[in-house]
Amino acid sequence: LMPFDGYHYPVDELLAMENPDDLIYRRGAPDTFDVSALKRDLETIRFGDESMVSVPGFDHARGDPEPNAHRFHRDEHNIVITEGLYLLHDDAGWETVKNYFDMTIFVHADVDMCVERLKIRNKCIPGYTPEEIELRCEVVDRTNAMTVEYSKAHADIVVHSAATTRR
Repeated sequence: LMPFDGYHYPVDELLAMENPDDLIYRRGAPDTFDVSALKRDLETIRFGDESMVSVPGFDHARGDPEPNAHRFHRDEHNIVITEGLYLLHDDAGWETVKNYFDMTIFVHADVDMCVERLKIRNKCIPGYTPEEIELRCEVVDRTNAMTVEYSKAHADIVVHSAATTRR
């Protein structure tokens, strides 16, 4: 399993970019990921001949990517499953990412339920009041969720998440 969270830009890199406060506030949006590094690693895994490829993970305790957290061993792994919100996104450099996959599956989840769960999960983010977390989830995370929702048209298969199906 190749997780996509390791391709977040580290906070130090975001601080060096234009509008760093906005980027950090919106961290998790498509432009806060290093899509070039993701494509480079997918290219290497798919078409390279290296016996081992290291890819980053994400250290939630630090809030930053962890280099070389996961390893793809060509002689051990015949299938690579890559998970991530923007793998089917069709803008801002993400347009060709889906070309690295033989099959794409979109797991559809109820956006309202996801945002409500994020409001609970994100209360652990330091430096924000509960009210600021609520607002951020509505402004940032809902926008990101809708970006993901629009990308499902590019999936080969769409399945509905049992975890967010309203009964």
